[in-house]
Amino acid sequence: MYVPIVIAIVFLSCCVNVIFLEAIIRQSPGSGNLITFSQFLFIAVEGFIFTTRCGQQKPVIPLKKYISLVIFFFLVNVSNNYALNFNISVPLHIIFRSGSLMANMLLGILILKRQYSTTKYTSVALITVGIIMATLASSQPSVQPKLNKPIDVHNSSHRLPVREYSVYDYTIGISLLTFALLMSARLGIFQEVLFTTYGKHPKEAVFYQ
Repeated sequence: MYVPIVIAIVFLSCCVNVIFLEAIIRQSPGSGNLITFSQFLFIAVEGFIFTTRCGQQKPVIPLKKYISLVIFFFLVNVSNNYALNFNISVPLHIIFRSGSLMANMLLGILILKRQYSTTKYTSVALITVGIIMATLASSQPSVQPKLNKPIDVHNSSHRLPVREYSVYDYTIGISLLTFALLMSARLGIFQEVLFTTYGKHPKEAVFYQ
């Protein structure tokens, strides 16, 4: 009974988050790290109070394991946020991150020696092709429409700044997203092995990670 409501709330929250994120990034492309820091600060305060009981409750998983998680997580988030400075649009950013399926499958084969069914290989291949097509389409600079009215240079306070397209910047952005994708997949495998060994402790993991 509550499942459709929960799904609707999650979907609506994600959509609203993306809308506001894109609006902020358009005004200030370098604000991604500040947004991430604000989110982590809230999680840290909430976790310190309710999860660790103000430091009185010790973690079940050793702290040295969490240090590795934090390093992976830091690299993933900084790379994803920094990529927005290099002609990477928010829609492409979201589409590209869905390539985690391909990255997870690749590292699962290389590290965990897993084998997948033909259906899974085909599905991931189709998704990857779609991501490549979206990336190539976004690599073309957009053409500014011609205006019939002359631009009033004295009243330009409401116009957003137009960033000059650069193939070099775009290549760096895609490279950062690719690096973040592989690090995210490695993070997922590390978490899987960690939770298999010590058990699942989601609230503790959210706080320390």
